[in-house]
Order: sequence, then C-alpha cells, then structure tokens
Amino acid sequence: MSGANNDVMVILPGVVVAATALVVFMADTLVGGRKWVLPWIAAAGLVVAAAVATAQWIDVGAIGSVWDFVSGSGSGLFGGGTAESGFASMVALDKFAYYCTLLFCVIGVLTIMLSDAYMKKRRDAMGEFYGLLLLVITGMIGMAISIDVIALFVAFELMSLPTYVLAGFIRGDERSGEAAIKYFINGAFSSAILLFGLALLYAATGQTNYASIAAGLNNLGADAQSGLVIVALVLVAVGFGFKIAAVPFHWWAPDVYEGAPTPVTAFMSVGIKAGAFVGFLKLFTVAVISAPEVWTAILTILAVLTMIVGNALALPQRNLKRMLAYSSIAHAGYILLGLIAVGAGNVSVGASGERVLDTSGSSAVLFYLGAYAFMNIGAFGILVWIRNRRAFRYTLDEVAGLARSMPWTAIAMTLFMLSLTGIPPLIGFWGKLYLFTAIVNAGMTWLAVLAVIMSAVSAYYYLRVVWYMYFREAPGVAPAGAGAAEAGAVQAGAVEAGATVAGAPVTVGAAGALETGAGAAAAEATLVADDAGPAVGSAAAVVIASLGVLVLGLYPSPLISAAQGALRVLLGG
Repeated sequence: MSGANNDVMVILPGVVVAATALVVFMADTLVGGRKWVLPWIAAAGLVVAAAVATAQWIDVGAIGSVWDFVSGSGSGLFGGGTAESGFASMVALDKFAYYCTLLFCVIGVLTIMLSDAYMKKRRDAMGEFYGLLLLVITGMIGMAISIDVIALFVAFELMSLPTYVLAGFIRGDERSGEAAIKYFINGAFSSAILLFGLALLYAATGQTNYASIAAGLNNLGADAQSGLVIVALVLVAVGFGFKIAAVPFHWWAPDVYEGAPTPVTAFMSVGIKAGAFVGFLKLFTVAVISAPEVWTAILTILAVLTMIVGNALALPQRNLKRMLAYSSIAHAGYILLGLIAVGAGNVSVGASGERVLDTSGSSAVLFYLGAYAFMNIGAFGILVWIRNRRAFRYTLDEVAGLARSMPWTAIAMTLFMLSLTGIPPLIGFWGKLYLFTAIVNAGMTWLAVLAVIMSAVSAYYYLRVVWYMYFREAPGVAPAGAGAAEAGAVQAGAVEAGATVAGAPVTVGAAGALETGAGAAAAEATLVADDAGPAVGSAAAVVIASLGVLVLGLYPSPLISAAQGALRVLLGG
C-alpha cells in the first residue's frame, strides 16, 4: 500500500457523508417550509455512501447464485476491491473499512427513520439535527479508515463533538441539558486521557502510523512491556472505556441515555459504541500487536467488571430507557470478549517474521456489532413508537397490557428482548455464541462461563418486559372479575383520601402514583404523545430491525462471511 496516494477514492465514502451534511445545512436555509426534504437528503447521502463502499468491496462476478449469497458459500463474494493507503499513510481503504462503512450507514438510516415523528414537532431544528448526525457518522467512518493515531484522534473528536449537541437537543428541557453537560464533561476527560495515552505510545516508539508503531514495539523486544508502554495502553483503554461506557467509566450513560431524545439515545447506544469499538479494534490488533499480553490483561478486568455491574444495575430498573442503558453497558462487556480473544488466542508468524493474531475474535466483534445494531435500535424504536401513539414516560408499568392494546408492537418488542437475551434462533444467540466460542478457543473458558451466567441474569430484566406486556393489566384497568364501579371507586377513594398534601392538589399519574402540586403539573406537561399523526418512518425502522433480527437469526451466514472477509486484510488472514 502506498502512503503517497492522495486519491479521494481512498476516503470517498466519508467524503460523500460529509458533503451530504453540508448540503443539509445549506438546504435548511433554502427550502423554507418544505423541511420534509431534509431527512430524505440525509438518508440519500448515506445510501450513496453505502453504495460506494459496496461497489468497492463486493466482487459481483463471484456471487455465483442467489443461494451462494444467502448461504455465504460464495467465498469470493467479498474478495472485490484492493486495499489502498493514502494521505501520508494516515488512512487506508480496505475490507474492514468497507464493512464498517456499510454498518454505520445502515445505523444512520435507521436513526433518521426513528426520528421521523420526533422531528415533525421540531421542524425549525431539522437541518441541525440531520446535519450533526451525518457529521458524527463521518467521524465514525474516519475511525474505521484511520491507520495513524493522529487521524484516529481527529476522527474520534469529529464523532464526539456533534453528539454532545444531539444529547441536549431538547431545548429548555432540564434533563436533556443535564445529559449534554454530563456527556460533554465525561467526553472531554476521555479525549484528554486518550490523547495522553497516544502521546506516550508515540514517545515509546517514535511513530504515529499503526504499522510503524507495531514495528517499533517489536524492535523493543522485552521492553515492549515496559512501564511507559503499559501506562500508554492503560490510558488508551481508559479513553475508549469512557466512550463505550465500560465499568468503571460508565456512570454518565444512564443519565445521558434517559435525558437525551430517544432517537439520539438509540443512535448513541449503537452507533457511537460501534464507532468506538471499531477504532479500538483496529488500534489494538494492528498497532500494539506486539504487546498483546499487556492489553489483554487490561481488557479482561474491564470486561469482567462491565458484564457484572451492567447486568446487576439493570435488574432493579423500572425506567425502560435506563434499563436499556445498563443493558448496553453489559453488552459492551460481551463485545470486549472478542478483543480479549484476539490477544489471548493463537499467534502465528508471518512470512516476514511479523506476529499474526487469530482473527476469530475480531470477526466475532464485527458480527456482534451488526447484530446489536438491529436488536437495540429495534428496542428503542418500540419506545419511540409507543410515545408517538400515546402518553408515555418509558416506565415498566406503562407497558403492562401492551399485548392487548398494541399486539403487533408487543410481538416486536418480545422479539428484541428475546434476541438481546440470546435465545435461539434469533441473531442475538448467534452473536453471543460467536463471541463465547472465540474466548473459549483462546483458552479463557472461565471468562466464557462468566459471560453465560451474566446472560442468564439478563434474562430476568429482559423477560420481565415481556411478562408485563402479556401477563399484567394496563394501569387503571380493573383486574379480571372486578366491576368497573369497583375499579373506579378504588381510584376515586385514593384521590379523596388525600385530596391535598401540604396544601397542594393531588392527581393520579399515568402509572397510578400520586403526584402533588407542581410535580403533577410537570408530569402532565410531559405526558403527551410526540406526534398525533402517523409515524411511518418509526414503523418502518422497527419492521426493518425485526426482519434483521429474525432473518439474520435464521440465516446468519452472509453477515458472518462479511465479518470474516473484513478481517482478512486487517489481520493478514
């Protein structure tokens, strides 16, 4: 690969997304009242970027037949394209970048669809929302193509800065403002710590290019595990740990996820996490390939803490957004297993004497990121859909009886909860099986056993949602056999018994809880649907996510082949 190549084709998918962001910003000032065109422009830009990446990646002539494609037996399908580096060897266009670009574009399109009803009520801010979203995706693509720590950090910041604004996008809302401030402060710390770690890595090797860093560490020999290198890798792991919400750097996630607009929360839980893991994966498995013992030990500690604490704190949650936030933390622990498997797995020696790591852990990470995108966006999409249809504060009690009032919504939510639990034949099962198998093959069976136990623990809070939807009565609905008069008397008696508390009027909240004074007024103000009209985009996003969870669960081979093909160039397979 030639580093002198400055051909824009090397960075073309990212350029397409960035250019689309500029078009959205400019179109916002020109379209007047026709703001509805902005999401279409944004989605079209992502589709074009995905098409560009696909055209550069897939060898159409190797498809053979439709069945070869569906079954994944057409091994040459993902053999198209030639790896190229450019811009002073700071970026590289390879199969890894192609896969990640396609994944990020799919996540972006689904997020745009989820935000359909939300942005209808905030038409004046449409341009900013979709433009900032595209800039974040540009940064995510930059993380995938970076092969230099300078380019990596620039992409990291481009991914982070617009997200701070999106987290606080609900103007005048205290929780949204709090989410933005907390995310900004934690993000600033993570950026500073990451930069310090990268600087120490440069001090140890004198290089910024990934391959050169690897060669420098290899030349150090035993000194590759010196104090300077260890401190550098610890700081890098901490910086990325903040971004993926790994324990003990996770405290910002529940509050930010709860306070941010739900479409943004869905994107952060999937897109930002995927972007960070992609950058993490490429840096650790290429640049610091010569010191796997060091970063494997660091990541093992993070993975154990993240799986245990994430699942334990999700158990008592009654707010579904907070529950999914802690669930997202736990899943970060599962994904870390793939990285650990790379460092702890079998190491072979290449033709030039370089160390070549086992790719099964890395491909498991890429596979799980794709699977998790469908599962988690679908789960948050259900919350958005319910909020679009009726008053909803995202509490567990409010989904009670959902199977009777919204049967298809309950079926879709059940699908996502079962997949997140890891129950076959859904995509979540194959994702966890792939990760757990990789860590077992790496000789760390105890870690796989812990992950299986934590998955069993997660079944409680996932299946509890299903239980409430199918086996609990909706709030305010009388139990079977109770008369309407009896149910009304119970509620009326509750209000009459405490008509005032400290002189403040008492009302009954949506979940049946008593609220007083200003608190009741505030609750009433928030208990309105986001949009009274149809939310076609949100419904379509949920349908696509449902099909992804089910179809890829039944036929996972295409996604597995894509994930494995993406690693052949990255790790020399």
